Amino acid sequence: MKKVYLLLPVFAVQFAFAQNSQRYYSGTFFNEKKKPQNFLKIFNKNSGVYELTDEKGYAIIAAKEYNTLVWNNGKNIEVVRWVYELKYLLENQVPRETVKDINSKDYESLLEKPLIDKFSIEHSYDSLRKNSDRQFSAVRKLKLKSGSLYKIKSQPKKSLVFNGSFSTSVDIKNRNRIPQTQSRYVQGRSENGSLIWKGPDTGEMFSFGPDISTLGFNGQPYEYDVNGQLVDLSNAVSPAKAYNNNIFKTTVGYSNQLNINAMIKSDGYNEDARISFSLGQRKDQMYFIDQFDVTNSFKTKFSTKILDFNFNAGFNYEENKATNTNRIGLFNRAYQNSLLTPVSFSNQQNAYLSNGLQRSYSLYADNPEFLFKQENKYNYYENIRQFNFDISKNWDDFKLNISQAYDNQDIMHRDIYKPSTNGFINGLYNRRDQKNEFYNSNILTSYEFGDNDFKNKFSLNYILNDRKVSVNHSLDRNYMYQRTSQDYIFNYNLDYDDYDDVEFGVNVGNSFYISNTSLKNAYWLPKANGYFTFKNLFNKYGSKFQLFGAYTQLATEPEMAKSYSSYTTTQFSAQNSYQYFPLKEVETFKNLSNVDIKEWKTGFKFMLNGKIDLSAEYFNRRISDDIFPIFEGQNLVLKNFADHTYKGFEVNLNYDRIIANQNFSLGSKASFFKYRDVVDRVNSGYNNLMISGFNDIYKTLSEGQVLGGIMGSYFERNTEGKIVIDDYGYPVKASGMKLIADPTPDFVMKFSHNITYKMFALDISWEWKKGGQTWNGTQAVLDYYGRSQTSADERNIKNYVFEGVNYNGNVNQIPVDFYNPNQSISDNRWTRYGFLGVAENYVEKADYIRINDITLSAYFNVGNFKKALGISFYVNNIFLWQANSGVDSDQNFYDFDNSRGLDFFNLPSFKTYGCTVSFKF
Repeated sequence: MKKVYLLLPVFAVQFAFAQNSQRYYSGTFFNEKKKPQNFLKIFNKNSGVYELTDEKGYAIIAAKEYNTLVWNNGKNIEVVRWVYELKYLLENQVPRETVKDINSKDYESLLEKPLIDKFSIEHSYDSLRKNSDRQFSAVRKLKLKSGSLYKIKSQPKKSLVFNGSFSTSVDIKNRNRIPQTQSRYVQGRSENGSLIWKGPDTGEMFSFGPDISTLGFNGQPYEYDVNGQLVDLSNAVSPAKAYNNNIFKTTVGYSNQLNINAMIKSDGYNEDARISFSLGQRKDQMYFIDQFDVTNSFKTKFSTKILDFNFNAGFNYEENKATNTNRIGLFNRAYQNSLLTPVSFSNQQNAYLSNGLQRSYSLYADNPEFLFKQENKYNYYENIRQFNFDISKNWDDFKLNISQAYDNQDIMHRDIYKPSTNGFINGLYNRRDQKNEFYNSNILTSYEFGDNDFKNKFSLNYILNDRKVSVNHSLDRNYMYQRTSQDYIFNYNLDYDDYDDVEFGVNVGNSFYISNTSLKNAYWLPKANGYFTFKNLFNKYGSKFQLFGAYTQLATEPEMAKSYSSYTTTQFSAQNSYQYFPLKEVETFKNLSNVDIKEWKTGFKFMLNGKIDLSAEYFNRRISDDIFPIFEGQNLVLKNFADHTYKGFEVNLNYDRIIANQNFSLGSKASFFKYRDVVDRVNSGYNNLMISGFNDIYKTLSEGQVLGGIMGSYFERNTEGKIVIDDYGYPVKASGMKLIADPTPDFVMKFSHNITYKMFALDISWEWKKGGQTWNGTQAVLDYYGRSQTSADERNIKNYVFEGVNYNGNVNQIPVDFYNPNQSISDNRWTRYGFLGVAENYVEKADYIRINDITLSAYFNVGNFKKALGISFYVNNIFLWQANSGVDSDQNFYDFDNSRGLDFFNLPSFKTYGCTVSFKF
């Protein structure tokens, strides 16, 4: 850049003819050594223009207020505050001198005033102002002793500071969609060509009786109904009414959280020590009758610095209590019986008969009111106590961190079925106590060297884990597990950044994994990942394009604190599921090989203008010798069974500040996720292994198929794929089972949007899942017992011809009646195939669109505290559209892990409406 004064004529001409309002900023800029330097590049990040300094480090650059200037390769940054017209800046570069008055000494002596010593005692005054001195705040006390003698006491160098926050929230909860049930046909069946009501005392389970509008109450004493038995309406004293046996309620829960921090500060800002306390209380009310859980928590943390060592210590205590849990499928059992209860029976009238046994619509069914009545207020307790401590210190480039943690957990389940419960006629009581003791020690050392461009870091991490788990069943026995494992992690990291064009990094390392429960220790667990970034693309500052890749190898073992007793469901058929009661735990976690995981991924990231971020990643994870539970005789054991590959890709787009100004901003994020998990190999003799479900419908481990594909019954087809019709006109149920459904979605897309206006903020998140299948066993059972709306709408269909061919290959022409009173009840459309019907017939799409969260927040300034008061209103799961006719397809079978895709009276998801108020002090 030429000297400014040589350009003055040019600038003057430009100014004279310019018609715009462009303004400029001027100043002297220094290099990294804090000295003025010529030819420094001053870059305006907002407009993209730049200028070079002259030999005095001076530059004039076009800018607006609050534009950001950077120089020295981005190491120096300045936000522009004052901008001027170019004419003003140029005129100020020309030194100006004013004409001095010529006066004589005699004249000046007449103008001078006599000097007065304002600090003399004669002119002193007792006055002190707050802005008298910049160190005024350091004065704590000023006291007049005598005459003009003052005594000053300074503020102490250390001070005690308190702050904290309090928040409270209220939740209103209600269920989402459940299957449709009919309210027209009563308990009973056909006999001798007529539809007959059969009461609860008969043990009848079906709802294939007459229309309720043709019946009435006889008014006679009847223990199962206060209105009497059902008779023909012409003989009744009052018409029959359809009872509502809904067990879901709109419930209200709450939570409170108090956080207090106390700090000792020196010189007003250096923090010498901090102690914090947190108290929490929450009551989560379920959507069932009188079912809730309560959580109380206390947390404290202390931190300080002694001899350049940073010390941190903490203690957490949490107590959880619940009326019941779903460990034995209690909630699913109650939900199932509420849906199957005939419209002619009321569960709410009474839970007990006069003999003290349960009152239910059948000897082979349960009353949800009876299941939920209990003597103990809480049948579940959990106490968690956590201690942690760490110390760290930095010696220039060398760092050391040592942390220790100890967890002690006591968990108690009381699982109770009272006498006369279906499947447990004499009742059943089991107390399950679990005690977990976890100790973790972590030592991390690292050494860094290099300059600002090249940075190198070596680190060594040692991790020791000691885990002890004890599980005791009062009806079974005590199980003891213990594992001591060690991880040695060696790591090297290199980063390079030239601040202008490129940036890259490399991370390589290796790990050892040693465990007393593993058959073989792992000493070769390498990892390597790297990235390369192109910066300032298209001459736009802040724009980047990054390529990255990674390879990781891990060795893992199954979690000992997790119970695998839910696998007991595979011992029962769906129709006998009422006998399910999990007692068996895994025999041992020893003599297993490590689960080996080899994963590599690659992708890119693109960033533009600090607003748009686009990233994509492809991943491939190979899992070898994966572990699954299985029963051997009466013992539940774990075994290494199979290899499978989990692969897919993910794309994320973030568009921040789509619209942005001082009062309003808008931003959005979107993600696309697609994956597939395929079984590559299964040990000989274990192909098609059940991994969850019942023994007549289950998720399977089948070689060459997706992991967790659903096996079930199906219709027989000929070589052309056409359904075979039997001699009675109905499709033929094939013998055996096959893969009928794949729960894996085609893709999942998630979206989130943020809108802010002044002190208000609106956040919305929603998702779309396309593809995947679910087996709707709930619909199958409702159809079987005549409780579904479908069975009510279609039971009067006659002369229906199923599409298909007979055994000779001819097109079927045999008409059928879906429910003919002249035939046995076992011959109708829904009962002829058994309890679950034909599983293939109940496979449905699992697509859905769901609004997960909508939150409206506002923050207010209170006194000197900015945004101290916050209020948020939120709704969760407010909208759910789904392709299947059952409950939310994301709900799990019996609330078990890895069981999605099986719907056997799965609990519905719930909507939550809530408000949170928080205050900082």
